[in-house]
Amino acid sequence: MSFRYHVAGVVCEEGSGRPLLDLVVRAFDKDVFLDDFVGESRTDADGRFSIVFTQVEFQDAFETRPDLYLVVFDADAKRVLASTKSAIRWNADNEERYVIDVSAQALAG
Repeated sequence: MSFRYHVAGVVCEEGSGRPLLDLVVRAFDKDVFLDDFVGESRTDADGRFSIVFTQVEFQDAFETRPDLYLVVFDADAKRVLASTKSAIRWNADNEERYVIDVSAQALAG
């Protein structure tokens, strides 16, 4: 049986709290050598995103829970706007919630 994980949250402009539409949010499991991509979502009009994955996407012989971080990209998924890699959620729960603020400087590019 494979456990289901759900990562959800909202992406807003830092300071104003304005929700950011149509950004790409990618979730990763931090590993020693190569991080595992576990899923992606686009933000809706309210800045919300939702990513669902199973342990098949990250599990190896020694790992039973993901060590999660998120990266927010522009609408073309070419430019990084924000990341939670400096605040990895080690041994994440089955349900994780995020609020990610993107600076005006990052949005201006």
